[in-house]
Amino acid sequence: MRIGCDVDGVLADFNRSFIERVILVTKRDLFPPRPFDILTWNYPESYGYDSTEVSAVWDDIKRDPLFWSSLPAYVGAWDAINLLRLREQVYGDEVYFITARPGYRTKQQTELWLRANSGDPTWTATVLISSDKGSCAKALRLDKYIDDRLENVLATCPHCQTYLMDRTWNVANLERTAIIRVQSVSQML
Repeated sequence: MRIGCDVDGVLADFNRSFIERVILVTKRDLFPPRPFDILTWNYPESYGYDSTEVSAVWDDIKRDPLFWSSLPAYVGAWDAINLLRLREQVYGDEVYFITARPGYRTKQQTELWLRANSGDPTWTATVLISSDKGSCAKALRLDKYIDDRLENVLATCPHCQTYLMDRTWNVANLERTAIIRVQSVSQML
């Protein structure tokens, strides 16, 4: 089987670090008390940050040699990563971690993050950096793909069986789609 897996929002808790970085770069905290449910993809703007501030945050992240490799993992990510690693090593499945992370050495930072969160210091995951997840699914002839962004799931669904990781920011307008929501990578498999 060929399996595709997004990283941020599925395995890595990007939002926790992004919120901290927004506050650090803008020098103001407009977010509600933590923890809070993120209800939209572009949530900083919904709390009063303007596009110039958000762009400055992204510029800061793109220059950071450690941002992507130091993200916290979601509860259950270790099990999910090891399940995918074992599917690759034991069953011969092809596993691709497809992420749109921008910035400094994102492929290497992502590989480091996956290795550190797998418990296997010798494992090197196959990481692809692309925002065009649909083309990746088609080119790789994926059988299954999981992502937390509805637009990515919709782009990949003509090419493989797709799954939307259940997150608070991706529930809007789902009644109009036949997307399969899952709570975990193991549920997808």
